[in-house]
Amino acid sequence: MLLSSEPAADGVVTTSPARVRLVFSEEIEPSLAHVDLIASNGHVERLGVTGDPHDVDAVIAPLKELPAGGYRIVWHVVSADGHPVGGSFVFWVGAQSKSPPPDAADDERLLNSTWGPTAAAAPLIPAFLRGLAIGASMALAGVLLFVVMARQESVSFAGERLARSLAIAAPLLLAIHATAWSVNAAPDHRLTTDAVASAIGSTVGRIELWRLGLAALSLWALWLVRRPSLALPFAAGAIALSGATGHSAAISPGIAVPARALHLLAASAWLGGLLWLVICRRLAIEHFLREARRVSAVALWASLVVAASGVAMSAVFLSSPRDLVDSAYGVILMAKVFGLLALIAFGAYHRFRVMPALTRQAATAARMVVTVRRELATMVVVILLGGLLAYVPPSRSPQLPAAEGSSSE
Repeated sequence: MLLSSEPAADGVVTTSPARVRLVFSEEIEPSLAHVDLIASNGHVERLGVTGDPHDVDAVIAPLKELPAGGYRIVWHVVSADGHPVGGSFVFWVGAQSKSPPPDAADDERLLNSTWGPTAAAAPLIPAFLRGLAIGASMALAGVLLFVVMARQESVSFAGERLARSLAIAAPLLLAIHATAWSVNAAPDHRLTTDAVASAIGSTVGRIELWRLGLAALSLWALWLVRRPSLALPFAAGAIALSGATGHSAAISPGIAVPARALHLLAASAWLGGLLWLVICRRLAIEHFLREARRVSAVALWASLVVAASGVAMSAVFLSSPRDLVDSAYGVILMAKVFGLLALIAFGAYHRFRVMPALTRQAATAARMVVTVRRELATMVVVILLGGLLAYVPPSRSPQLPAAEGSSSE
């Protein structure tokens, strides 16, 4: 959100200002910022923008000598969490006139701060791709964890085969999401050379590249070196690095970044355990039960870490408990909470009802695998909701009057 500006919005300055300075509520990526100056005659000038060396929340742009008259500043910036925001305001040099500069309502950047269809002010295409990319990365790390711990050679081979497929999907989906994010962050939502260079030069862009690189190293370790134990730390590193993206990068990062990293790592182990049970479905019942007990123990601890880290992030991103029902962010968060409760209910059902029944009866693993697949489907929905939540403005954002013509993601 734009907090203040020099010159002030709707203000009058007696002489031509030497620069434009915009101060926002969060850290700004200067390489992705664009500021235009529109004169009363309709002439548009693109200003050179740099970060303010004294304030990471501000950008500055030098101005040439301006004659008396009205001017409109049209700005488009991307915050440290990767979300684009656009707006405009008017100021006068000399004296306020009755004819302000042209309206910026038709400016494409203001009408389309987000790319494609939206929900809760979030772009659905990048959000969906983010969920898929994170989900594939989590599945890769989780399956590798159980492959490394495996005792049955036949199951280990099947797990490695699934991991190799996920190792291809994870970097591919991460690259596609990074491309979609770059398009969404660009002022005109076009994938140009300048847009790509600006995106790569930003902090968010560099994190995306590091995450993609770690996923690619997992692919290398699995397909060329064929060492799951080497691929696991690379895959886990890509997940942990995801904690430094999104809202956690901009709002109380000292708390939010490690909390989100733990949240994703624990969820990865949980997801990997569910996939592992599907892989083990053809084992003899006594071997399947042994693997099921191991997965159950991992899932129990993972659920506790997921819940605790989720509470920590909610305390950071929500200004009050009322935001859970009064904001789009809170409503989607509550949907995730209900999904988590459903996952915990599945786990309790497996641990206290299905597994004891399999022990007492001469049964196969098919009974448990049916509900495990339902639990997997629930987790997929929760992960996709997380991808959407990363693009929805959090309730902690200051609720200030927006500048004229402004819009934000």
